[in-house]
Amino acid sequence: MLCLNSSHCQNGNRCLFGFCIYPKENYFTDQYTIHSNALILPIIGATHHDLPSLWHMYIWIFIILALIGLLNNIFALMTFIRDRIRYTTFGIYLIIYSICSLLLMILILTNVLTAIYYDKYIFRLWACHGYPYLSLNMVYTSTLISAAIAIENILIKCFNFDKFRSRKSSLFISLFIFLIVSISNLDKIFSRYLITDQSNNLYCVYDKYTYKPWSNIMFFFCIIFPCFIHLICIIRILSIKVKENFIQRIFAYQNYMVPSLFIILCIFLHGLYRYIIDFNLFNSSTFIIRLHIGFIFLLYAPQILTYMIYVLPNDFYVREFYQIWFYRKLCCCFYNKRRHIQEFEVIHRLWQRRTSLETVKTITNLDDTCVDSEFYKKT
Repeated sequence: MLCLNSSHCQNGNRCLFGFCIYPKENYFTDQYTIHSNALILPIIGATHHDLPSLWHMYIWIFIILALIGLLNNIFALMTFIRDRIRYTTFGIYLIIYSICSLLLMILILTNVLTAIYYDKYIFRLWACHGYPYLSLNMVYTSTLISAAIAIENILIKCFNFDKFRSRKSSLFISLFIFLIVSISNLDKIFSRYLITDQSNNLYCVYDKYTYKPWSNIMFFFCIIFPCFIHLICIIRILSIKVKENFIQRIFAYQNYMVPSLFIILCIFLHGLYRYIIDFNLFNSSTFIIRLHIGFIFLLYAPQILTYMIYVLPNDFYVREFYQIWFYRKLCCCFYNKRRHIQEFEVIHRLWQRRTSLETVKTITNLDDTCVDSEFYKKT
């Protein structure tokens, strides 16, 4: 809770860096509990309550997942900014989706510094207020954008909308989604508090009973609702009357099916965990804590694997990716290296063939006989 104008807090509690520091006893009641779930309290808090021997493993997991996500989204963004994609209506959505996912990967990388310096107050403040708010904005925005991509594909495929029509509507819808999500998630800042006990240990506490209904509404609107949109789009694609059978139809429209199916799978499993398990950081076993962390990463999976789910299943996007300067330069380097290797192998084979024709024996003493060689019979 923020301090009052006179830098004093209610009930005579201390004020530190503009935030009220409450004794832990004030919050261990029915109204305030140290409650954390996959979308509320920071992931770093969960990793620090696991076994200390696994702390370095979590650091490497953060780094590896963030690097995979950065590569996926950089390659995807380089593909989507190609002229034949970015001039389309869904191209705007794809670019914004990649940008949001890139920002999320950078936020995941900040967890490395936060984990190392978690005892510092400023990093605790970031983990309690900054990271959850910004990461949720990126996750919610990209998930809603993915639903807009699915709708746009259906409009073009099934209702013959022009994909090169004005892109202003796509840009306006994307900015509107980002603005709504940013305002709606402000409770992730003001409903969370840093508290300290008598041993000066800091805890990040969420006002569960006051803000949970609003959190559930936002989760439904930004996560479950896009999931239903993806499901409806899949059913509409499968209902297209074509000569292929059901399996062939899935492969024929895999560029529409793969992103939606993957997002539905991740959202469904995460939502199932969220509402079945009432996670409490201090009362849970190490297995539940690890399960909690795993489902957080599952929610991030569609943003981590942007290239895998949007570019690879689409032959047109793959051909566009082959035209970007990075891929052409990479292929050129590998081609030159392979060409040099092939030239060396050819020269080596010619040398072996030439030496095999030269049946020359070295003379070690006067009693040795000289063996004729075609090499020495040259005129």
